[in-house]
Amino acid sequence: MRISSAALPLSLLAVLAIAACGGGDDGPTTPPGPSTITISPATSTLTFIGQTRAFRATVRDAAGQNVTAQVTWTSSDPAVFTVDGSGTVTAVSNGSGQLQASTAGLTANAAVTVEQAPTVLVVRSGGDQEGIAGSALPNPIVVQVTDQGGTGVSGVAVSFAPGEGAGSVNPQNAVSDADGEVSAEWTLGGGSFGSQSLRVSIQQGAQTIVNARAVPETPIPDLAIEGSLRLSRDDPSSLETIDVTVRVANLGNAATPAVFPLTLSVDGTVVETFELDGLAVDERVNLTHTLGPLDAGAHEIAFELDAAGEIDEWSEDNNRASALTNVTSQQVIDLEQSVTVSSSTVDEVLLFRIDITEAAQEALNVELSGGSGDADMFVHFGERPDNHYAYECLSGNAATEELCQMVPTRVGSYHVAVHAYTAFGPSTLTVTVGGKPVETFDIEVVFLDNGTPSQDNIVREAAERWESIIARGAENYDFSVSSQANYPADECFDGQPLVADVVDDLRVWVTIDSIDGRGGAVASAGPCWARPIQFTDSDVIWLEAVLGRIRLDEADAAALETRGQLLSVVVHEMAHVLGFGTLWELKGLLRNPSVPSSPNADTHFAGPLAITAFDAAGGTNYVGGGKVPVESGARPGSSDGHWRESVFEIEIMTPFLAPGTEPLSLVTIESLADLGYGVDLTEAESFTLSSAGAAAMAVPKGPVIYLGDDIARNPITLVDQKGRFRGVYYNRRR
Repeated sequence: MRISSAALPLSLLAVLAIAACGGGDDGPTTPPGPSTITISPATSTLTFIGQTRAFRATVRDAAGQNVTAQVTWTSSDPAVFTVDGSGTVTAVSNGSGQLQASTAGLTANAAVTVEQAPTVLVVRSGGDQEGIAGSALPNPIVVQVTDQGGTGVSGVAVSFAPGEGAGSVNPQNAVSDADGEVSAEWTLGGGSFGSQSLRVSIQQGAQTIVNARAVPETPIPDLAIEGSLRLSRDDPSSLETIDVTVRVANLGNAATPAVFPLTLSVDGTVVETFELDGLAVDERVNLTHTLGPLDAGAHEIAFELDAAGEIDEWSEDNNRASALTNVTSQQVIDLEQSVTVSSSTVDEVLLFRIDITEAAQEALNVELSGGSGDADMFVHFGERPDNHYAYECLSGNAATEELCQMVPTRVGSYHVAVHAYTAFGPSTLTVTVGGKPVETFDIEVVFLDNGTPSQDNIVREAAERWESIIARGAENYDFSVSSQANYPADECFDGQPLVADVVDDLRVWVTIDSIDGRGGAVASAGPCWARPIQFTDSDVIWLEAVLGRIRLDEADAAALETRGQLLSVVVHEMAHVLGFGTLWELKGLLRNPSVPSSPNADTHFAGPLAITAFDAAGGTNYVGGGKVPVESGARPGSSDGHWRESVFEIEIMTPFLAPGTEPLSLVTIESLADLGYGVDLTEAESFTLSSAGAAAMAVPKGPVIYLGDDIARNPITLVDQKGRFRGVYYNRRR
């Protein structure tokens, strides 16, 4: 559209007219270049020599815009502070001065002050001297007051204060010299020998302690018990002994007599006197003595050196040490014996012990029955745990009808704890071997993707192998009742079905499909759901797996079946589902794990039953570290979850399966027992460590199958005995 000039505003016409004219005055212009300069910060105080601080110069033109210009920095007194070409100031000595920045005839100034702040006290000489008690130390105590940078600060008031019984000092107060130093003469206290202390401080807050050793003019020994007595356990029972360890030292400046006495007393009565060999100056010795059993109740255990005071020594105050222990009553129960048990005290724990002299593969039955109220029962083989919640069998029904069946019956001691959840009794506690049916352990195999009929049968055969090894069933888990949530589909892995029925005892989903083709990953396996149990005021106690999965690569499965090795692979994988290498950490049995970043760790399995079996297989000669050795190397999926290949060589639970025999050893079976499973020890196959294995030097021989990356990264859902969700466990191999 065309607009005529008549339609334009008069003001716009005027502008257009001016723009159309040539020549004319353009008006005043802003001169270029710097117009002002400023410094930031305008003032600054540095508190220690050598401290630096950056200053910034800002140059602007007349319009107030920043311009780039070459700035020259100058210190008015380089003896106080210096400045470099970038404006960084360094403190040199106390004082004040001006920092100047200049450019193009312009200057700006900032005030800089250096004022040392006394912050540290350093003992320069005279510390840790030895001197005659009651006399001045050979050398003065020299202390320096410094700033944060370590330069001495002059003119600071310093105070000296000897500790109790530590003599006197002269002067008690002094002012630091030009180097920040003060000195004082310390006369040691004459009332005792040994360590004495002197506190040095300044008003600004810094302080330090100077130590010295006071010795007698004529050298004599000083027998002492260092630290407290150490007891092998703080809660022994009336049937148990205690190992008591004491540390004896000679803190004097002369050797002790060739023989000196040490007495052990209980509740003030001497029960043992030891004749110890003499100690040189600063020599120490540990003595451990097995004491007891002691009667139930509180007891004071004490060691005392030279109780008769016949040895001249620095001090008698350090010759005695004691410890208190409370011994709990424990009663022995014989086989086929019944005892009456009751308690009127809530939370009382009654202890019993069963001593077995003849082993049997049959179950040891410990039964509590009859009476009113509610008692829980706990049974454990071996050393008695510190807390009954750590026992192997946990029977916590709502009434006093409890049964623990320990399979097999082992030679040794079984401990029974009866906990009064409420007042209960009179009830009968009975112990028998055999004669009662033991629920079998059932593994339900569910194929999500079948292999060939023969491959499916091999999987079932592997399940039957483990059913024959695990000799005691677990508690059924009912996913269908209203108080317990269903297990959602795809919770553990894609394609996993919904679970809304009863599982007895373990359900294993099996998939035989393509993973990555022949020669790659052979299999993966692990649990999906585990049974924790939790009593009031107890930590969560982890029990058996309920759900798990095994995945086999179909190409590898076909090749393995042809070579006759598929059964060994599936038996290996099903062990992971049961908890081998996958539930160890939840049970606190894995030591020094290597994953994720400790490839050189001495990883080992600390189950006591597996350790005993390892020793019986030749492990008493093992010199490679902790027992039982576990594969390390920090390789996710193989490390921390298999026996160490360089030790076990051909055993079925190493990361490599070699052609030929792959024995399922007693060590592996007992590791399942350490996890809480009842096992049949007669199902173990013959296995002995080679001399190379005992030396941890063996290597795989010939063609092998690598199963190292076979532990599935499944999330393991944890629920308690009432179906309450307790969390999801992810092992560190994810």
